[in-house]
Amino acid sequence: MRSTEELVRDHEVILGVLDGLEARLRAVQSGGTLDPGYVREAVAFSQGFVDRCHHGKEERCLFPCLERRGVPREGGPIGVMLAEHEMGRQLVRGIADAVDRYEAGRGDLGEVVDLAWKYVELLRAHIAKENEVLFPMGEAVLQASDDADVGRCYDGVEHQQGAGEHQRLTQLAERLSRPS
Repeated sequence: MRSTEELVRDHEVILGVLDGLEARLRAVQSGGTLDPGYVREAVAFSQGFVDRCHHGKEERCLFPCLERRGVPREGGPIGVMLAEHEMGRQLVRGIADAVDRYEAGRGDLGEVVDLAWKYVELLRAHIAKENEVLFPMGEAVLQASDDADVGRCYDGVEHQQGAGEHQRLTQLAERLSRPS
């Protein structure tokens, strides 16, 4: 179903960026440095692609449809996913603030690295839950008409981001995914 296939493709892009970020975090732990510019681009990718585009499609399109088909929000997988979206947003804001402090000489690199590792771990676990639990659950309850409606909603979310924004963010992901 397009509803879940498109989100899985987004996950693959996100996982590539997480691979690049992890490689840089490991390098720091081995005595290397972390380029604040790279961190800022990773934050921009997370805010643009992960949150506004990807989570926007889930929160505005897929999750409401799943709820209408009986997948519970409260005490169910949708509520867990929404809570994790908010935790991710908080971590990204924390990373942005920490890198600002680090560059201004008022913070240390360890804080940036710690928050970035937490974000990587959260997103990897979150993606696994969606791919292995929520999306198969959704595919079991969604009907063809739902899939078409959700797909149109996804198009609307992408359109609201602006012409070429998805492509720009995908190109940014390619740069962020490259080994340092």
